Amino acid sequence: MDLSIISRTGGPVLLWRGPDYDSLDLTGPVVANWVNKGVGLFGDYDLGPDFTLFAPMPEGLHWRELVAILSVLLAGGRVVLASGDASTAGTDASTAGTTAAPPDGDFFALVPFGHESAENLVDAEEIFVFNPPALALSTPVDEDFIDVNSAIRAYPDVTPRRLAATGTLEIDGENIDWTNIGASAAPGADGSAAGPGRPAGILVSKSTPRPDQWAAFLNHLLGGGEILLANGIDDARLVDLADSLGEVRGRLGAWTK
Repeated sequence: MDLSIISRTGGPVLLWRGPDYDSLDLTGPVVANWVNKGVGLFGDYDLGPDFTLFAPMPEGLHWRELVAILSVLLAGGRVVLASGDASTAGTDASTAGTTAAPPDGDFFALVPFGHESAENLVDAEEIFVFNPPALALSTPVDEDFIDVNSAIRAYPDVTPRRLAATGTLEIDGENIDWTNIGASAAPGADGSAAGPGRPAGILVSKSTPRPDQWAAFLNHLLGGGEILLANGIDDARLVDLADSLGEVRGRLGAWTK
């Protein structure tokens, strides 16, 4: 599992929708470019088996967090996630990610702007902070933090590193077999198999996928399948969005039925 398929997939594959009708559509090659840029950024901090990225996701999964997660997983690092939104953590969404226990040992952290001073990040080696709006080119943080929006654009769209599914994923203390493609090979909405080509239909995730959904989620995307990732929008708008985009293959996160 790598970027070989998604990098050749034309048309949008990752569609992000946020608050106040903020939106961004990324084609397969563009997603691959962002992942490669992330490999370059984290590579400056010794990305590899001993590198741990902690993403507590206090506002639910954002597209910038998703490409960063893929950067680390495909380059052999370790990703530790917390179910940061209320749908999966069973608590207030504004505090779930900020109270999640950080990993043991050395770790780096990735959070949206406004959460960089959370108590569970005080032991981080470095804190990467991103500005969530789709067109934000920078993040208004001081020199104690790394402005992801600005820093990542300095890295090339390709990487000399060989990327493969060698990283480890941990969510809420549970090790996730994210390379298990059995879930992603499930039949489509019409009961037919997706087949060996591009995955059929669109997976719709309202905020963060549940732990048992990550394998299908990541494999669908890396296989060139379409993902609709939504943050901070209500169910009515999500239904309208999904209906306008075509066949919905599955519902993830808080929208799971």
